[in-house]
Amino acid sequence: MLRYVIFLPLLLAAPATAQDAQELALARTVLSDLQTLSFKKKREYCGYLGLTRDGTLISSDPVAGDMASCAARFPDDIAVIASYHTHGTFDEGYFNEMPSTIDVESDSAAYMNGYVATPGGRLWFINGRTRVSRQICGLGCLPVAPQFRKEADGEVAEEYTFEALRRHQR
Repeated sequence: MLRYVIFLPLLLAAPATAQDAQELALARTVLSDLQTLSFKKKREYCGYLGLTRDGTLISSDPVAGDMASCAARFPDDIAVIASYHTHGTFDEGYFNEMPSTIDVESDSAAYMNGYVATPGGRLWFINGRTRVSRQICGLGCLPVAPQFRKEADGEVAEEYTFEALRRHQR
């Protein structure tokens, strides 16, 4: 199974931006690697990023969901700092290219941040405290689903508040 490890030997002494950069790098690697499987199996994959007792930043093993959802068991062997999940493959019936309101509500309710990969290859960061979603990188920065159509979701903003997502996804 996939399990990525990034060592942070001076975690407590390092500035927050160093940890954030390592966290983002791990999220991008994990989600990039899961995209092709997610497209092939036509389902979401999800898991968590967290710290081990010795301060090592790792990802939990991914869990397979279905076409529109995924629920990984909350790990008890790491201090969870963020969730991650793919949005499966491209489907005309879904808002593919942005986090859903359910994505934001789930992270917010668990008091954590989240990362979302879309069929168009976008990477999103969900701030669980502010409930704001912003693109880390746009179309094609991660692998893209073979049948992806850019125009299907219309114009996609760089950032959404929870209320803006809710209005957009009605």
